[in-house]
Amino acid sequence: MQDEKRDQELFDRIVKHIGEFVETDVSHLTPESNIGNSIEGMSSLKMVELLLFLEDCFGVDFDESVMDELQTMRDLEHYIRRTLDASEQRA
Repeated sequence: MQDEKRDQELFDRIVKHIGEFVETDVSHLTPESNIGNSIEGMSSLKMVELLLFLEDCFGVDFDESVMDELQTMRDLEHYIRRTLDASEQRA
């Protein structure tokens, strides 16, 4: 239960930051939403810019190899969660 709450909080933060980045309401996004199709005007260049923005927001690095794997909001959330958890374990 605690993990679900933690994941929901992370998801909400991601949606909030994406909204800031695209300067539009993205509250319709769900974990199953396809990032490229569900966010208006999301081109491959815009996606790279979004990931750079999220790197700053969360203190994570998006390796180029994972960019193709990030299809849904859930993929994005899980990647950020794994990266944050790994950096906490190293600390």
